[in-house]
Amino acid sequence: MTKKEINKAIVKRFLTFVEEVFPNYEIDDSGEGGRISFVPLEGEIDNVIEFHRSRLTLDTFNWSSNQTKQDCTVMEEMLKVIELEIKE
Repeated sequence: MTKKEINKAIVKRFLTFVEEVFPNYEIDDSGEGGRISFVPLEGEIDNVIEFHRSRLTLDTFNWSSNQTKQDCTVMEEMLKVIELEIKE
């Protein structure tokens, strides 16, 4: 697999994981290609989680709720697992 194919496979599998495990977030892909936002269905917009496709990183605001920060940590851990599995 090329780097591009590996990255696409990781992103696809990660988004499937988020859809299944975090139904309380709406996946918002603005179509610009660089970032995907996980927007909470209930709550404040300050609790959004950003996923950077090209760098395969996640971040959220410092002032996000503790639950959002915990969700982001779980997502980061699973993203690492997915990366390792696909790159092997």
